[in-house]
Amino acid sequence: MKNRFVKYGLTLVVVLFIVFFGSKLISPSESYTDIDEEIKSQLIVNGFKIDGITFYGDQVLALLDEKGEKKLYIGDHAQSVIENVKPWADFQVPKSPDKDYQGVEVNPDAHLLYLYGKKKDGSNFMEVINIGTKEIVSEIPFEDSAKISNIKFKNGYTEGMLYAKTDLEKQKAEIIFNTTEFNSHLDLLVVNLPSKTAKLDWVDANPDLEYVVYTIKDQGKVSAFVHNLTTNQTAQLEKISGDKFLFDGEQLIGFKSKKNKLSIKEYDYNRTAIKDKQQSQNFDIVIKNGIVLDPDEETIKIGYHVGIKDDKVKAVTKTNIQGKTEIDAYQKIVSPGFIDMLSFNPNPMAAKFKIGDGVTTNLSMHGCTVDFNGFFNQYENYPTSVNYGGALFAVRLRYEAGLGNHGTPTKEQIDYMVKRAREEIEKGALAVAFSPEYYPGTTPEEIKAIMKVAKEYGIVTHFHGRHSSLTGEHTSIDSVKEVLGYARELDAPVHFMHLHSTGGTGAMDEALALIQEARADGYQVTYDVYPYDSWATDISFERLAGDWQSRFGITYSDIQVAGTTERLTAETFPQYRKKGGQVIVYAMNEDELIQALQVDHSMIGSDATMDSEYNHPRGAGTFSRFIGRYIRDLDILPLMEGLKKITIHSARQLENTAPAMATRGRLHEGSTADITIFDYDEIIDTSTAEKPASLSKGIEYVIVSGKIAKDETGVLSYVKNGQPIKGTFE
Repeated sequence: MKNRFVKYGLTLVVVLFIVFFGSKLISPSESYTDIDEEIKSQLIVNGFKIDGITFYGDQVLALLDEKGEKKLYIGDHAQSVIENVKPWADFQVPKSPDKDYQGVEVNPDAHLLYLYGKKKDGSNFMEVINIGTKEIVSEIPFEDSAKISNIKFKNGYTEGMLYAKTDLEKQKAEIIFNTTEFNSHLDLLVVNLPSKTAKLDWVDANPDLEYVVYTIKDQGKVSAFVHNLTTNQTAQLEKISGDKFLFDGEQLIGFKSKKNKLSIKEYDYNRTAIKDKQQSQNFDIVIKNGIVLDPDEETIKIGYHVGIKDDKVKAVTKTNIQGKTEIDAYQKIVSPGFIDMLSFNPNPMAAKFKIGDGVTTNLSMHGCTVDFNGFFNQYENYPTSVNYGGALFAVRLRYEAGLGNHGTPTKEQIDYMVKRAREEIEKGALAVAFSPEYYPGTTPEEIKAIMKVAKEYGIVTHFHGRHSSLTGEHTSIDSVKEVLGYARELDAPVHFMHLHSTGGTGAMDEALALIQEARADGYQVTYDVYPYDSWATDISFERLAGDWQSRFGITYSDIQVAGTTERLTAETFPQYRKKGGQVIVYAMNEDELIQALQVDHSMIGSDATMDSEYNHPRGAGTFSRFIGRYIRDLDILPLMEGLKKITIHSARQLENTAPAMATRGRLHEGSTADITIFDYDEIIDTSTAEKPASLSKGIEYVIVSGKIAKDETGVLSYVKNGQPIKGTFE
């Protein structure tokens, strides 16, 4: 694609672009520095305002605004000169009182013209027009009424539309690559804006989608930047005049007036040379031509290859490499393997559905064991498909001490539990897990005594809170206050399990505010959620004892027997309560779930394994549902931010005490080859309450520690390459 324009025979009123490429590199998280000089924020040629410019073969098209009337112009371009520009006699902009046309783009291969803008109601639209017949092929609504930049058609690595969407309230803008139908956007970059009046106004990229140029307008001033997606580095352009920058092939171009012509000036933009040290290396597995995302370094490498040797990533390169096994990942996302931060010990069935959901590391953080030697020996003798590890199951220390769920411990019993906690932590625990709602006898004294040991070893204490009620003497928010009280008193790290079902239920605003306050005060506080508005439990457990209807604001029909279509009644509830079994309870608000998901430090944990056909669907579909429904379809977060919640956030919580996590959750040279390859257009859960044991859709390949555990034929249950994830303490 190429972009240039001039009005033939007329003198330019405003000098358009004179660009010098600065060497300053800044993080995309930093706000930009405004240029010193005041400049005009619109391009004007003899009274015409240029709304959009683009190339169509060896011609140039432009959409101009002349005193409110939109006109299309066409001209010639050759080398660095554009000339002979005149009104496009063959095509005129439709006149519509309901539409404001704001830009033009073209698909040269399909000979399609795109006119886009806003309707009177503020919604965005694009008309797709056949240039040959002048007929409107279709009209596409997109991005509701969001503030949109220009739109660029790109057909390098893949075909689609590049544009930016500004959120004034959040002071952020997302640079997006979408399909031509605007039905599967891929967020390439999030840009922080300097104020609530700033807008990301113009965007373009080179054909390989490695370098993105964008401009920010703020109260009459314009700043421009080039971002390298492969290195996550941003450079500011200096001494600019104008507001439109374009990539002409691999060249970054600006414009300069020259008498009655508009000449093009080309600029260097520090393209990073690929230094490939692995060209002659023999790889066990090569993943070819994928979209490689690394949430650790926040890089996106489109059309890259990943070389794997043994259990390590040895190359991420554009240079062609070969392997004994080669995987075609064209237009697929190549991601670190997903980390399930809240699961249970995997049996073969559970491991199969974790792999089918893209999970490579399954952490039993709701409580793993109080015999870590036995736990690790079990999987050494009977290997599993997923990496495994977990938290000390504190309640079982109560059982060892002669206490049940309700007993109050003596000092001697607390001392015993402390001694045993120390012994088991040293054998490889990743955390300590408490669930006082299920074990109401658990006292603050025993919690704090064991938390002190956890702090001594540098591990986090995970909590299923004491209360989850909406009404009564103690409500859900009391769980948050109790746990944060321990964090403050002991200056110890804490983590909330499934915050939206225990702690934030009905009180998410307050819960998140309290957590943020504690974090601002310097305390380490995190949480996880699962992407469902229902929870599950054994119907015989404490959670459904007493007046559960008032506590949760539900009734019998809000409880479904897992793996069936049956909803409970006043008659069947006591029968199931007596015999036990998994039930699914619809007692949460999806808006609160989304609110929790949108917090930067939140993580995803399934809180389930599919160890039978009668379980909550989260045991099979959590991660595909999170990406497919909440990231792609509802667009609550950019993809990179979503991937962090299922990869690097969890790895970073554990890596200081669990060396195996220091190379997981990321995808660059030297990382462990835990990799999930998925089709972003297709990924979604298929597991339902009625049929929980159903594999997710769109997960193409899963690699665990360098071995393929899922391929195009399905989950390879005979591949059991899961590795232990152990805490290591001196």
